Amino acid sequence: MSSPVDAAPIPSEEVLARKWDRCLSNFLVKAGAATSVGIVTSVLLFRKKTWPVALAAGFGIGVAYEQCQRSFDPNVTLNAVRVPKQA
Repeated sequence: MSSPVDAAPIPSEEVLARKWDRCLSNFLVKAGAATSVGIVTSVLLFRKKTWPVALAAGFGIGVAYEQCQRSFDPNVTLNAVRVPKQA
């Protein structure tokens, strides 16, 4: 079994590609789930209005964008508190 010291370093292009893949999949999951919640809410509570769907989709996209931004720059501040770098 090889130890972590013997492992070849991962190229920066691969790290960047993995981050973009994670961001895209996170975006699709969050936007899809939020849109689904918006559709159900619209049908059950608001007599098929469109604004709950748009609002929920916006929330999902916003959460995905924030998580993607944090993955690319771990020094992003949240609520004026500095987030420490992850090891």
